[in-house]
Formats: sequence, structure tokens, C-alpha cells
Amino acid sequence: MPFPRYTLAPTHLTGDVFGWQLNRDGRFLNCHETFREGFDADVEAAMDWAEGIIGSHQDWRHTRAGGSDRWESPGA
Repeated sequence: MPFPRYTLAPTHLTGDVFGWQLNRDGRFLNCHETFREGFDADVEAAMDWAEGIIGSHQDWRHTRAGGSDRWESPGA
């Protein structure tokens, strides 16, 4: 995959609060607290949230390169 335009990753927000962070071209766009119980459902909800910010459906690809889970998209 070419350099990802969008990156969506679980992150530690503050205190005991975990959530998701969305970056575009390596720059911070937004973050959101965890959506649901169950990691798979949370990933789907995070993708929907990110696509709402981006304004279009994305072709997300899961990766663990560098050791942590994240989803990347080349953009639309």
C-alpha cells in the first residue's frame, strides 16, 4: 500500500479513558472515546465515525507494523 492518507488507531486518551485517534497524512484530525464493548464492534464503529469525518467510505487495511494495531487507508 502506498503511504496511507488516513490512519485510525486505538489510543489512550486520558486517565482510564481509551478510544480512537484519526490522523490524515500524519497530522492529528480527531479522537473519540471507545464506542462499544467487544473489540470487533468497536473497530466497526470507529471506522464509521472516521468515515463520517472524512466524508466518504474508505478501504481500511489492518496492520500491526511497528507493533500496534491500526487501520490505514489510501483515501478516496
